[in-house]
Amino acid sequence: MSQLSGDEGVWALVAWLVPLVGGVIGLVVRPGSGYVRHWSYLSIAFGLVIIVVDVVLGILSLLTILIPPMHIVITALGYLAGLAFLIVWVIGILRERNSIYWKPTIIYDVAKIIGAP
Repeated sequence: MSQLSGDEGVWALVAWLVPLVGGVIGLVVRPGSGYVRHWSYLSIAFGLVIIVVDVVLGILSLLTILIPPMHIVITALGYLAGLAFLIVWVIGILRERNSIYWKPTIIYDVAKIIGAP
């Protein structure tokens, strides 16, 4: 892997630290950097995955509000999803800081769909 400039590392980190919005900022500020583009597309995909999961769980929660056992299960799934997102986010920060092109399974698949190189 080639050496990254300090500027590329900073913008890739900004892209990943703020899912969705940071990715858009990274693409606008450093569109020519493959490294920043990689992390920007992952950030946008990660933000979209978070939103979709949150909306689906919110709808399921509303649908099951009158069925307490199911509502508890959906609420627990929401907390587990939040924990999983936090873990993926921290791993992403560590991978980016180590200049590793990371391809997390579902997030990378979504990034490819939205146009990642």
